Amino acid sequence: MDPENVLLLLPEGLESWGVLAKRTGLGLTELREALLVLRGQGFPVVIKEEGAGLALGTPAPQILLPLLRGKYGRAYRYFGVVTSTQDLLRAWQDAPIGAVVLAESQTQGRGRRGRVWESPQGNLYFSGLLENTGDQLLSLRAGLALAEATQAGLLKWPNDLLAPDGRKLGGVLIETENERAFLGVGLNVHVAPIPNSAALAEFRQVHRAQLLADFLWFLEKWLEKDNAAILAAWSERNVTLGREIAVWTGKETIVGVAISLGSKGELLVRTEKGMRAVLAGDVSLLRMAYDVKVSAGATAVGGRQNDDRSHCVRARATSLNFSEVGLRFDNAGRSSCADLRKVPPQWGSRTSDRVRQLGHGRKGNPGSPCQKDFHPRGP
Repeated sequence: MDPENVLLLLPEGLESWGVLAKRTGLGLTELREALLVLRGQGFPVVIKEEGAGLALGTPAPQILLPLLRGKYGRAYRYFGVVTSTQDLLRAWQDAPIGAVVLAESQTQGRGRRGRVWESPQGNLYFSGLLENTGDQLLSLRAGLALAEATQAGLLKWPNDLLAPDGRKLGGVLIETENERAFLGVGLNVHVAPIPNSAALAEFRQVHRAQLLADFLWFLEKWLEKDNAAILAAWSERNVTLGREIAVWTGKETIVGVAISLGSKGELLVRTEKGMRAVLAGDVSLLRMAYDVKVSAGATAVGGRQNDDRSHCVRARATSLNFSEVGLRFDNAGRSSCADLRKVPPQWGSRTSDRVRQLGHGRKGNPGSPCQKDFHPRGP
């Protein structure tokens, strides 16, 4: 039996050598050799005196597929070390919509504008195949799915997920080719690979396979919603609007206050020379804007609108990067008062200690892969 087939028979967690040998039909020496090969290929194989198996939460097919609730991810390829999951998904010519390629690590992972995406073991790196419908809100939909699946954080325009203290947790990358769209996702689960990044496990217990299954389910749901619902939901979860920002478009830097999103997901920025619509760019958050004109006769001043229609909750991180979270407004200029720093109870006291609430308000070389294709029946 080759190592790839052994991989598909491994349990989550440790199992005795005797049980593993019986299941695989291998002798103990041959079994150990196969497990060492798999470990060398980048798979999270645990080998101990009492037995062996896969690390808890490993998104191997036999662990992931029973967790899926929708159609996405049922065609699945699982790898150890690859160059880029985006490239492998492109090469999968007969992949159906909803197919997913995942790797334990990447040697040439990339983000927006071709930047290197550091991809050590312990996190989630995967690409999903979607239909290229020209949806201009696709990155916002994916960001909402990521925020909902992780139960964490804040969305920074256009495609970043930030931890409650402002460090980067993950991001999405959209690439298209004819009728196909390739959605790449990188999420720091157990390892924060670069300075100023965070790992989700710092804030809550995480099971990687369950996290992936949740993301795919929520992605299906957000893809079904109309644009108005997406824009409203993103505005409720964002950390960009209401802040003074600098946006690098690739040609120029635009400095101003992020006011809202346009109908195509573009960022509307008020500058000294007037309003600018930014279709794509890299945003740096500067500071809270305390005088944000959101509509005629409604200006936010110091966290409260001058027409006295509502109060808004603001939250300030007591350490690390963020000074304050921006105000959020709907199209009518009313403050949504979304408390994006509300700490879920499962995050524990460490996160609660970092957050102080202010005011009051209302709610608002690819390695040897497991190249099997998995197309089980849907639920």
